[in-house]
Amino acid sequence: MRRRILAAAAEEFAVRGFAAAKLTEIARRAGFTKGAVYSNFESKQDLFAELFAERSLELAGRVLAEIADLDIADAVGRGGETISTWLVGEPGWALLVLEFGVQAAREPAIAEAYLRERRSLRSQLEDLIAGRADAWGIADRVDAHVLAITIMALISGLMLEHAVDPEQVDQQAVQAAVAGVFAGAFARP
Repeated sequence: MRRRILAAAAEEFAVRGFAAAKLTEIARRAGFTKGAVYSNFESKQDLFAELFAERSLELAGRVLAEIADLDIADAVGRGGETISTWLVGEPGWALLVLEFGVQAAREPAIAEAYLRERRSLRSQLEDLIAGRADAWGIADRVDAHVLAITIMALISGLMLEHAVDPEQVDQQAVQAAVAGVFAGAFARP
């Protein structure tokens, strides 16, 4: 049931955006009542926050799978490529994340769900970064916490820039920006 609701929510949010999405429509798409949605999620904000976290961790997992057996130099490029392919390939999702973030900055009810999921994502991203840095023998030089914040902020900014100017902030530019941050963070002194 929960999986069907999340899938229906992804469709509804993609079509209408966060603000205009309706729980009754999400329930209809999933084949349930609105009460069934509420029995699984406290609010539209909680539903979106879980969907956001799920998609973000999916991306982090994809990046990790792509770089798992690579050396640092190859991993930097492949990580940038994987992130840029996702960002450019899902422009609707990128806008939706930005919309949710802006609303979270303005509305305490949304901020609570957004903050909870962002902190959880950041923590898991830190663990992934620390694990890779340890495997590459550079754990003592990488601040996983700062790099996780930097990557999340960079991706948010690139989503906006790509949405507004996809001709200049194209996949190649996004890939170069992400790879540049990774390269700088993992550079040997």
